[in-house]
Amino acid sequence: MTAFSSTTNYKPLHPNDVEMIARRSTVLRTVLLLVIVFFVLFCLFGYYYQPAEDRHNAQNQYLADGASHEALLRRLKTILSCNTPSNGYQLEMHGDHYLLRNFYAPERIFNCYETITYTTHADYTFLDNVIPLLERWLAPISIALYAPGADFGRSVALIQYLLDCHQKRAIVREYVSFHLYFEFEHLPKRPLAYYREMVTVPQDCSNATIAWNTLLTKDNDDDLTPTYRASNNLTYPVNVGRNIARSSAVTHFVLASDIELYPSPNFIPMFLRMIAHPFYQYTLHSPSVYVLPVFEVAEDVPVPEDKANLLELLQRGDAIKFHENICSNCHTVPGYAEWLTAIKYDFTMDIHVTSKREGAYASWEPIYVGTKHEPEYDERLSWEGKADKMTQGYIMCILGYDFHVLDNGFLVHRPGIKTAEQANRPPQQAKQRSFMRKTIAHEIAALFGQREGCKI
Repeated sequence: MTAFSSTTNYKPLHPNDVEMIARRSTVLRTVLLLVIVFFVLFCLFGYYYQPAEDRHNAQNQYLADGASHEALLRRLKTILSCNTPSNGYQLEMHGDHYLLRNFYAPERIFNCYETITYTTHADYTFLDNVIPLLERWLAPISIALYAPGADFGRSVALIQYLLDCHQKRAIVREYVSFHLYFEFEHLPKRPLAYYREMVTVPQDCSNATIAWNTLLTKDNDDDLTPTYRASNNLTYPVNVGRNIARSSAVTHFVLASDIELYPSPNFIPMFLRMIAHPFYQYTLHSPSVYVLPVFEVAEDVPVPEDKANLLELLQRGDAIKFHENICSNCHTVPGYAEWLTAIKYDFTMDIHVTSKREGAYASWEPIYVGTKHEPEYDERLSWEGKADKMTQGYIMCILGYDFHVLDNGFLVHRPGIKTAEQANRPPQQAKQRSFMRKTIAHEIAALFGQREGCKI
């Protein structure tokens, strides 16, 4: 006898019941899926889009103490994956110039990932900017000095003063590298070994101090000793200097700038903390640079120490946008009005806005933190002809670069607002602009192609 039949108590489900169970199962699965999705989104939102204050506090943890600073450096080493080049002295040929790379190399050695190098160009008459620049930067500075003929010896004498005799000589020796260059036909008066000894062997400061006072600190500029460059009517090869200074930097990140543009203090730690944060690492995986707005202040006004101070000067009329009286569009950053309202009182930095160099910004000449791998500056262009960075910006536009404007960093020109009349050089400007449009633009199109919205 069968004790149990599988069909004894079985009651077939009504089709409506089956449909109801199926619907409930679908609803439960959908609800469960939505719960999972919302949980994941909540976690991501909390990680990436936490309130600004909390996010800044998290960023600041990188440099809260010595241990976190080491953690920041390890993270930068990993994400940048760069190599530190040698900073040894080399005599090279650079185009139609001789180059003394690392004529003087700083005593302190940096790894490529741990800081930013300020790269710039000058002739000896601008070396009085080194100390005020250094005091605000306190990191490597790479200076390419144009030193043809007799200007070479004068340049070396002033370098010697900065290294051995200036009150701030310790930071010069720690941070600054000098690279001297000149055309083949404009050689120095003495063999190079003579000048190398001047900066490698400590000497009496009396001669160097006399040279400094004679060449740089006259009350009337008309009394200054004419430079060899001016006496021989040589144009200033500004882009040769820019390329030399940038290529000589030992760090991955460089700020290619002009020696009279002073950066806001504490810029480097803020930038490195920002770039090491996961939220901003996407910028490292596409052509990107990080822009600093530039300003001018009146002759008798101290260079502002922070953004709040800068905004006060702008409100009073003691500061203006860089070259506002000469070429306002060339240096107005995207989102400028909003940038003025983005006030921070802590040492944090974020990307304010990201833009392309096109449309309303097709004539933009931004100054930015980039790398040594951005397009080079065209060395056929001179300072006298103006717009000497335009062709590089045009190439970057064609290549689709993102220009990330930083919200808590800026540059300020040495006090003194330049007028349009002071900057006007009609014959050189017309000749250089024609060369750019008729020759360089054609070359760029052949090398890089064209892109709608980009112009030279």
